[in-house]
Amino acid sequence: MSVPREGRVSPTQFARVAGSPGETPRITGLIRVLWPFLLLAFGAGYLVRAAWPHPPLEMTGIGAGFLLLAGLLAWAVTFGRHRLESFLKGARGEESVARTLSFLPSTYRVYHGVTPADGLLGGTGDYDHVVVGPTGIFLVETKSWSGRIVIRDGRVLYDGEEPDRPPLEQVKNAASRLRKDLREEVHRNLEVQPVLCFAQGYLQDGRSGAAGVVICTAATLVDVLQEPADHPLSQGIQDQAAYYLDRLTGGTKHGTS
Repeated sequence: MSVPREGRVSPTQFARVAGSPGETPRITGLIRVLWPFLLLAFGAGYLVRAAWPHPPLEMTGIGAGFLLLAGLLAWAVTFGRHRLESFLKGARGEESVARTLSFLPSTYRVYHGVTPADGLLGGTGDYDHVVVGPTGIFLVETKSWSGRIVIRDGRVLYDGEEPDRPPLEQVKNAASRLRKDLREEVHRNLEVQPVLCFAQGYLQDGRSGAAGVVICTAATLVDVLQEPADHPLSQGIQDQAAYYLDRLTGGTKHGTS
């Protein structure tokens, strides 16, 4: 059954979106999982060559080598499966948050998987999400933790423990880097608000804050980004920031993803 024309929702009612959410963790996960297998293939090739036609190694040594490779293969399969699942979980979290962000009003622009101009971001690869709108510029870091999130003494605790890689420092460093890049691009100091968003975990009241970082869940993210700003961003500045981000992601498009 066709939808009546007056009942359709115009895509221009929603935020303009660019980039591919979850692409970086998927690619990174595959690379980190596959490289041990390349080394094992090289080792297997060496042993096969050593066994034929005139083995430079004793057959017992070659047999021991194959046994060692078999053990390493079993380890690589087990370790790789867990590593890949971790990266895929992160990718699914980014995709979930991306769907939420796509429902921002058309006055907002949303960018996913933004790689800095020089391709370097202190080991994180890219910015998960960048949002530009009348309420400001936001850098959103997504975490797919599924447990209980607690903010205590300026720290983020996951199921009562502090993670090895503090997420507050991660998102603050990323926001600082984007702020620096924008300053060099538009020749003015623009505030970039770091936002730490949990795609799955439980956070009391759905939002909090620590060390200058807004902390929220995916369910409250859109409301957080639309809160009235003390100093709203002019359309001209929004366009300048968006022009730079468009170049990094290949442009924007209307609609939801």
